[in-house]
Amino acid sequence: GLRLAIVQQPIRARMCGSSDKDWRPVSPPPVLKLELFDMEGNSVIDGTFMQYLVVHTTLWKENQEEELTVVELPHNTNSKRISAAAKSRKRGVTQFVAREAEPGLEIENNLLGEYSASSSIVEDENGERGCFFVFPNLSIRLEGRYRLRFMLIKLPNMHDEHQPMLPTCIDTMFSEPFDVYSIKTFPGMI
Repeated sequence: GLRLAIVQQPIRARMCGSSDKDWRPVSPPPVLKLELFDMEGNSVIDGTFMQYLVVHTTLWKENQEEELTVVELPHNTNSKRISAAAKSRKRGVTQFVAREAEPGLEIENNLLGEYSASSSIVEDENGERGCFFVFPNLSIRLEGRYRLRFMLIKLPNMHDEHQPMLPTCIDTMFSEPFDVYSIKTFPGMI
């Protein structure tokens, strides 16, 4: 069996601006740990299996009823700012938008940074080896109270013709709620 746990919850962030120079990561960075167990219930590390695992994250309302990774914002034709969507493309973030914005609005990424993390087998703070997924550079554009949704995904093994060639979602979980503050109300990094 396996167990995925969030070992470091996001607590707060300062909303990031529209400039590449105004990058404000969630603090502390979310960290997830995956534990695998053999038939006797002993914890094991299987590097062969773990190399095909990634965790993907999306941003949700605190009540978990609406995804807010991408939002519609009022369009300002006089603005010379770089849109969050353009900024995220420069950082290599994939866009998953399949709809047009309503008139007078533009679709923008609210969650910026690396949405996916590969597995890393490293030692924890107690010197024990484990499989971890770390999200060090997630930023959020809009003030509010949110949760991150994490999906553990097994990628297909291209060398195993007996397995389907599609990614498989193995587990899903939400972080605890956390706050994103404006510049004037932000209490500081943790």
